Amino acid sequence: MNKLSKILPAAVVFATASFSTAIAQEEEESFPIEGNIGVTSNYLFRGVTQTGDGAAVQGGLDYAHESGVYVGTWTSNVNFAGGTELDVYGGYAGEYEEVGYDVGVVGYLYPEKDGEDANFAELYLGLSYDMFGAGVAYTFYSEIDDGAFAENDLYFYVSGGYDITETVSVSLTLGYYFFDAASDSDYFHGQIDLTKSTDLGDFTFSYSQADESDLATDDPLFFVSWGLGF
Repeated sequence: MNKLSKILPAAVVFATASFSTAIAQEEEESFPIEGNIGVTSNYLFRGVTQTGDGAAVQGGLDYAHESGVYVGTWTSNVNFAGGTELDVYGGYAGEYEEVGYDVGVVGYLYPEKDGEDANFAELYLGLSYDMFGAGVAYTFYSEIDDGAFAENDLYFYVSGGYDITETVSVSLTLGYYFFDAASDSDYFHGQIDLTKSTDLGDFTFSYSQADESDLATDDPLFFVSWGLGF
């Protein structure tokens, strides 16, 4: 999903911000298809590395209609399930009395042979007001029979952002992952992102930390990312 910060690290957070932006841009431009590419020194999904603390190359395509309907796809290398993640998503985003909303579905697919039993899908809802955001994602389908990332998992987050200057911004994301069939894997995580926007793309320095669990470690993680939309 990226949904925003795909090229941001939390897929659901990425969705709310990026799709609202895409829709707004479409009102000013006649070409509703947008692409993005990026690299990161460590691909994190909700506070947990997906690349064994290694680098990732990422990119996607989005189509946003002026009605608020959007669809898109995004991909990255990972160090499990065959080595490739492919996200496919669609939804509806808009605004009501200064409150932004984004509702949709995203599938996390691992098309390599080793990933046939790792695919899962979520329903998500994101809300935003001024510099603040919040949302929830629910796993309604999974090929994993038991444990983390099986059906009925829930992920909650709140976020905030502030523009320090016209080209420098800071954001904070706090999230909690509840695994229905694997309570020992539940964890809380937080991430701070400092972003510098330039004509050559956005450069981001991030700090992330999670509670110790079966999935996450409590080691502080620092990483850098670059992303460009076109």
